[in-house]
This record gives sequence, structure tokens and C-alpha cells, in this order.
Amino acid sequence: MQIRVYDDGAEQDCLLVLGWGNRCRHENVQWLVDRVAREYRTHVVELPTHITDLQREWVDPVREYAADLGEFPILAHSAGGLTTAFLDDPGVTNRVYLSPWWGSDLPLPDAVVDFVTSLPVSKPVVPTGNLEGDAIGDLATEAQLADGPDAASPAFLRTTGRAHDRLPPAREDAVAFCTLTDRVVDPRAVGRRLHADRIRLYQGGHELFSSSSRERHIDTVLAALDRGPAAL
Repeated sequence: MQIRVYDDGAEQDCLLVLGWGNRCRHENVQWLVDRVAREYRTHVVELPTHITDLQREWVDPVREYAADLGEFPILAHSAGGLTTAFLDDPGVTNRVYLSPWWGSDLPLPDAVVDFVTSLPVSKPVVPTGNLEGDAIGDLATEAQLADGPDAASPAFLRTTGRAHDRLPPAREDAVAFCTLTDRVVDPRAVGRRLHADRIRLYQGGHELFSSSSRERHIDTVLAALDRGPAAL
């Protein structure tokens, strides 16, 4: 796990947990980081891509790092939203989720999914065919897409699937931004966990920060980090 700190002299911390395959070197990720870093000392977490134990490799390292931050809001995208859903830190002030990965809508029969995830294989051999440019966002760059993972392992799908099944209830300080046309994660899972008045819809792909509508929503994202659900 890689954690980078962007400190432009802000007094308050923010924990920004990126999604599966997101890296600070990606132009659109950096756009988001730059906007948040104007207001916060921003701690950006790049999650390991190919894992076999979500608790040990994602949740626990983030929890250990966050324990030293004091009070801070969370901004989390996709797999970062899955990770931080398990983060029960008394210092968290507000939680803002961007297309959180709280459920998948795989176009496969349940029996096939069960068979694949039962395989004792930790190598990424299952193609992720939905991580194309139009699914990510119309501003997605070729370099960003080339860096993205193109396969997952049965062990990865097994540990994330189990995490979906045991998600704790959403906290009262949580809001989410998502698009109903998301082809990477299931937006219905967001609606099952958050009341409609704590969800802000946007037009675009899975990544708000890689979609043209980002300028229309970034101020609300920042306001939600500051004020929580009242900002919506």
C-alpha cells in the first residue's frame, strides 16, 4: 500500500482512499487530489491491486495509518469506498463516497460466480472486460486505461464478495455521488445503503473525476467533506 501526503499548509487532514488500480500519477486522479489539497492536508491511499485478503491487505493498513490523524473526513472512490466502510475510527468527521463498490452486478449465473470464486487461484485470470474508457469516464486517458487492471483472481473476487456480504450499516455522516449508468459497480447497492437525500447523482462514467460533469459537482463534494449530508 502506497500513501502520499499533499501538504500545502492546510490545517485539517483528509483521508483520500483511491479505487482499484487508481494511481496519483494518473492525470484525472491528480485533478481530484489537487482540488482536495487546496482545502486539506491530503493523505492519498493507493490500494494494492491484486489481493487475497481484504481485511489484512486493505482495511487493516488504512485503519492503522488513520489512527494517527486525529479528526479528519474521508473521501473514498470505488474499492476505497468498500475499504473505508469497515473503518470505524472515532476521528472521522464525514464520509464522502464516489461510486462506492458496495456491490457488483456480474452478468453471470450465481452458480458460475460461486464456482469461479471457489477456485484456489490467486493469479489474475478472470478478465475485467468492463474497465473500458466509456465505462470509466469520457475524460479517461490512454495512460490511465493502460495502467488499469485487466483481470482479477478468484481469490480477489472471493474476498471482495465476502466483504460485500458483511458490510456494516452506513454511518449517519455518509453521502455518496454515483451515476445510475455505472457499469463497473452496482449503483443499486448504494441505494440500498443510503437514503435518497444522501445521494447525489451525476452524469458520466464510474469515475466522477474522469467525467466531464466533474466541475459541476466538485464544490459539492468539498462541501460534503466539510458539512456532511447537510451539504446536499
